[in-house]
Amino acid sequence: MQNLPRLPVPPLSQTLQKFLISVKPLLPLEKYKHATELVNKFIHPGGVGEKLQHLLEERAKNTVNWLEEWWLNIAYLEYRLPVPIHVNPGILMPTLSFRGSDEQLRYAARLIAYVIEYKKMIDEATLPIDRLGKSDLCMKQFYRILGCCRIPGDKRDGVLIHPGGKPDSPRHITVICNGHIHSLDVYETNYRPLSAGQLYQQLQKIANLSTEPTLPVGILTSEHRDNWYKAYAHLVKDETNRKSLESIHQSIFVLCLDKSSVEVNQKASRETVLLNQVDHGGGSKRNSGNRWFDKIFQVIVSPDGLIGFNYEHSAAEGPPILHLIDYCFPRLKEAVSISSSVVEKDPKKLQFNIDGETKQAIIAASKSFDGLINDLELIYYEFPHFGKETLKRLRSSPDAFIQVAFQLAYYRIYGKPAPTYESGSLRKFQHGRTDTIRSCSSASLAYCQAMASSTVPPRDQANLLRSALASHRSYTDQVINGEGIDRHLLGLKFIALENKIEVPELLRDEVHEMTTYWKISTSQVPSKHGGLLCFGPVVPEGYGICYNPMDNRLLFAISTWRSCAETDAEKFSSVLGQSLEDGKRLLELGPTSKL
Repeated sequence: MQNLPRLPVPPLSQTLQKFLISVKPLLPLEKYKHATELVNKFIHPGGVGEKLQHLLEERAKNTVNWLEEWWLNIAYLEYRLPVPIHVNPGILMPTLSFRGSDEQLRYAARLIAYVIEYKKMIDEATLPIDRLGKSDLCMKQFYRILGCCRIPGDKRDGVLIHPGGKPDSPRHITVICNGHIHSLDVYETNYRPLSAGQLYQQLQKIANLSTEPTLPVGILTSEHRDNWYKAYAHLVKDETNRKSLESIHQSIFVLCLDKSSVEVNQKASRETVLLNQVDHGGGSKRNSGNRWFDKIFQVIVSPDGLIGFNYEHSAAEGPPILHLIDYCFPRLKEAVSISSSVVEKDPKKLQFNIDGETKQAIIAASKSFDGLINDLELIYYEFPHFGKETLKRLRSSPDAFIQVAFQLAYYRIYGKPAPTYESGSLRKFQHGRTDTIRSCSSASLAYCQAMASSTVPPRDQANLLRSALASHRSYTDQVINGEGIDRHLLGLKFIALENKIEVPELLRDEVHEMTTYWKISTSQVPSKHGGLLCFGPVVPEGYGICYNPMDNRLLFAISTWRSCAETDAEKFSSVLGQSLEDGKRLLELGPTSKL
């Protein structure tokens, strides 16, 4: 058990003061005055604000993490839109040089073996503790990746956790090939892991049993959660179906053996095509039925050199997932020869009795998911001109620099700022997840306005950029130390609901809704080996942006909805590139103190 502090409840006055500061660049003067009035009413001595703050502080005294249960439910388990694109991030790794189905199986076998090696460290609790500076970080999420699965429910889903290192711990993974679902034991009877050669032989057997496509039960997991729950409740009435579903739920992870996704005459870049594959599978005619999106950890391997991953978000953020991947991926690039080895026990094909109702549900899910995929514009953008090493040399925080560049790109396209969400880690605290770094600030707006003016000298623009970088860095530090505002305000709302107290007007008013309508939703997830996460926008006219600052280049996954005429991922990437170049040029005008 780690000896970490509990997540604090920030002082009410501090949070409300920060709230007003954060909304000022987003609101017209009259609405800002209205926001100020609502804050003053909320914080009035002896009023509802003090009462709710006291109740929240009492909850914090009596729970390991006052936010944990609420956040899990409201952000994930009660969220009813489909989990792919909306919830599950995809992860694309650099394409490897293998080609063809045999090499696909060889690399997949090695990848299974490396994941099981990593799992041994989890089971024996020997994983090195993550650190941020001098602070230990909570490791709970690492123990919720393997052997875990989301389960559809009525109004609220559940999560099943099957930890390793116990006599009844799962011994198998789920393998999906051409829509056929198999159970593959990865341990011998004495819990000795199968070798890569033995796993290769088993995967050959699975591929030989799956040469023709079948009705893809897995595509049901792409549905709206209410529809999936209805189909699931029907499926489990059959004993064969129930046992097959239990096998998937209990498995260590899912391996997806995909069909090739890259075409000779495709318009999009190879990286963009593969990015879409890991995010959603490319549609029901491609690989979208070759998934189980409820599984916390899915490994994706295709004959065209694709190594990718997809994970259900309720159990973990990106960094613990990338920690596992960064352990495995570099070893795949080593020259290792494996040969087929005999295994006595064959893989087991999971059987499903598909009646007319389930068949119709699969057809409906395929149509619905194809529509969602067709609406998504998701592109891979590599900025090759410089990376985090250059930014550090210029004494800038790479993350702050990139976030301010997002602000400038958006302002150049739309002539106004936008509410911007950046995920900030709370893992310095027990069971910590995230809070919001509000990247749009008065300082960033001043910088954007100066860049749009032909009369502001470059030196003044540079000073405004440095102020914007300092503002972002300061807010980030506050968030990771438990002094953000968004989770605190959420806590005040939920403590009111739990105690049957009317939710305060501040938390119901349009000024709160307007300034938390995240038109730019972002997350930095570093990967040493070139991994890039991707996800969809969180509002109809929004952008979803994930990025990995590498030493000498910057990687971005940018998404929009095609049904929104106002947004354009390709245009945003182009303007972003220019904004990054302009920011670097300004920082090069002269040295400054470290930001």
